[in-house]
Amino acid sequence: MISHVSPTVFTALLYAGAAYMVWIGITLLRSSITIDGTVGVSTPSLWLAFRQGAVTCLLNPKAYLFVLAVYPQFLLPGYGPIWPQALAIGVMTVLMQFMIYGGLAVAAGPSREFLTSRPGMTRLIGRAAGGLFIAIAIMTTLR
Repeated sequence: MISHVSPTVFTALLYAGAAYMVWIGITLLRSSITIDGTVGVSTPSLWLAFRQGAVTCLLNPKAYLFVLAVYPQFLLPGYGPIWPQALAIGVMTVLMQFMIYGGLAVAAGPSREFLTSRPGMTRLIGRAAGGLFIAIAIMTTLR
């Protein structure tokens, strides 16, 4: 019975997720997203922004669920003790996250200035993202 229920539940979740992505895509296509300038707005210190981001990240249960669901399949007893393997994967993950999110943080300032001076560009990016959401939803359902 489980073998018959599981594919059905998976398919239902797949279509529900695709429908949600289409809804997000349509919302983005119809929106007129713009980014306002920050004249006169105070910004937090870099240390405060870092602490807030770190706390938000550490309290995100999805990250822990992802690690528990994905990482064990890469820990193989045939390659020796598990703890050095887990440590290596953990260090690689931290370094990759630092490079990715650090790069985003460095690019955020100039990108904001570019986008606040070009409202048409932000609308175009929002609509392109909407189209991308719809395309991914369609490709997901056609699997």
